[in-house]
Amino acid sequence: MYNSQSGSYEVVNTNVCHNCGGLTIKNEELSSDKKLGIAYPMFGWLFFFISLLFIPLLFGAGALIMGFLTYHDRNKIHGAILLFFAAAGLIIGSIFSFMVSGTLFI
Repeated sequence: MYNSQSGSYEVVNTNVCHNCGGLTIKNEELSSDKKLGIAYPMFGWLFFFISLLFIPLLFGAGALIMGFLTYHDRNKIHGAILLFFAAAGLIIGSIFSFMVSGTLFI
């Protein structure tokens, strides 16, 4: 915790400064709550949709990686949903690609 009046950091997780008795506030830099931007989920969903039609092995793997990063760094529920859809997109895109062209690369 950070005391804005005396400028000191408190070791104990309390709301009162031990030096001056003033109220302390949470420092945003020391917060363990990691809410990153929307880059991971945005790229994950983009890779998922691309994997349905074009190079499913590459973009499906990219969607899986973005889903894992979303799960780990941003939101566990959104990351799990993205992981599920990325795996489904990888499988469905591969089947569709194999049916249309006979290969897994288109």
